[in-house]
Amino acid sequence: MKLKILFLILIVGLMTGCAHTWRPGEVPELGLDAVGLYSDHLSVDLINNQPNTTPQLFAGIGGHTHYANYNEWTEFFIKDFSQELTKRGVAVSKESPNKIKVKLSNFAFFQGFAKVRVNMTVHLEAGDGSWSKTYEETDTSGWSMGRAFGSVIYHTIEKILKDPEVMGRMKAAASTATSS
Repeated sequence: MKLKILFLILIVGLMTGCAHTWRPGEVPELGLDAVGLYSDHLSVDLINNQPNTTPQLFAGIGGHTHYANYNEWTEFFIKDFSQELTKRGVAVSKESPNKIKVKLSNFAFFQGFAKVRVNMTVHLEAGDGSWSKTYEETDTSGWSMGRAFGSVIYHTIEKILKDPEVMGRMKAAASTATSS
């Protein structure tokens, strides 16, 4: 009987020991040569619109389960995106009349032979809900899941910085603020 209880404790310990909750790390800085300074006066307030703080399962591989707190990842994305916007001359401030809600979700991880691939969804929405845009992004790394997530965030921010529709949302609010 003692052996059965010990075996059960060992099994439960191994199962819980194989659960991993991924936290944001670092994303390389996006150079001004990739996306330069903006000549328009732009402003934005980026708002975390991901209410879910419970770690969500996004992969299960070989007995290992991988979880992500989407609220924490959204906050990380907003911080990095804000830094890149500020560096390019955008006024990122709570006082901006242009509110853009940001929400990360739908993480996925796929293990290949020599590479890993991750997917994620970034949803942007105007504060009043009158506009929205969704980016379904994927990236690969020959190193690790952490590097692949850093890379997908880096490339998504680059894509958003080059998106005239998103930049137009920031300009329209800046024009409205100065014409009032």
